[in-house]
Amino acid sequence: MAAHRVARRHPHPRIALVGIVAAVATMTGCYSGQPVDQLLTGDEELLAVLREQYPQARDRVALAVIDGAGERTAFVSADASTGFGLGSATRALTGLLLADAVERGEVSLEDPVGAYLDLGDAPAGALSLGDLATHHSGLPQSPLGPGAYEPDVAADAGPVDRGGIDALLARVAVLDLVPELEYNPSDFDAALIGQSLAAATGVRFADLLAERVLAPAGMEHAVVVESGDLVPDGLAQGHDRRGERAAARGTGAYAPAVGVTVTIDDGVALARAVLEGPFAHSAALEPIARTRWPQVEIGYFWEQLTSDGGDVVYVVGSAEGFTGAVLADQRAGRAAVLLSNGEEAWPWSRLRPLLQLLGE
Repeated sequence: MAAHRVARRHPHPRIALVGIVAAVATMTGCYSGQPVDQLLTGDEELLAVLREQYPQARDRVALAVIDGAGERTAFVSADASTGFGLGSATRALTGLLLADAVERGEVSLEDPVGAYLDLGDAPAGALSLGDLATHHSGLPQSPLGPGAYEPDVAADAGPVDRGGIDALLARVAVLDLVPELEYNPSDFDAALIGQSLAAATGVRFADLLAERVLAPAGMEHAVVVESGDLVPDGLAQGHDRRGERAAARGTGAYAPAVGVTVTIDDGVALARAVLEGPFAHSAALEPIARTRWPQVEIGYFWEQLTSDGGDVVYVVGSAEGFTGAVLADQRAGRAAVLLSNGEEAWPWSRLRPLLQLLGE
């Protein structure tokens, strides 16, 4: 697969955590003594949240809260240059890209995915782009089952690549749909949409995303890691759901679902683009379908939580050893961004403290 990078490589040296306790006093923020090799810096209120939520020595986390023109940040064993995978929250970017393509008349939500991708007579070929974008496809939860990718490799074996478009289509072609699931988040959904958009426009997904979403949002350090040689310098070591180190991978044809890495500045740029920037009126943010929760509806991968305090649009997801979340309350002009180097079995659990921060 051809290499692609959204922005130039910017070396981000890893922070050496052992033996720097004496230097902590020179940094903004404070040092947490438990565990002894964990370094916390930034806004005290945000650090209180991080201390409770991320107590492990392996944790590396970046948190930002935006309020109007101001913003606050806090870090666990990280800083503004540290890279994180967005995990399956990458689909938020693919949703914005889909909305743009619909507005341009390049695709329609009613179009079957089989009109763009060669799925033969597979059941998935009849799914509409709207089915996929709202997680109503009936496809399995995740492509991480046996045979989905190449065999597992050790975390220190160096970056490897996932399968390309042919492997993705071969995998999807043998899957049975489960309509009874109704709303069911699946990485296949965003992967198929991203590759459909590439086929419809004749432009590679990574290039299309860079031109139409990453650049307008100002996500200068975002990288579409389609191949292992694009794993950025300064990327935090990811950890799987068992807490073990996860190998860095090129995400191949699954890049529209799980393949973008960012810094906290990129996350803030995305949140501001949704709050008041070029994507504030994107159709991706407008709910068009229900989820399994009565207070939550979904647009193009972006969900909306309605409560007495107002509406918050958000996306949260875990994959490839990372968890990412972006929440925005457009009416209040507030947003929160969370990036961590741990893959969560239930990433939605991370939303509660972020919602509380937005409501304060």
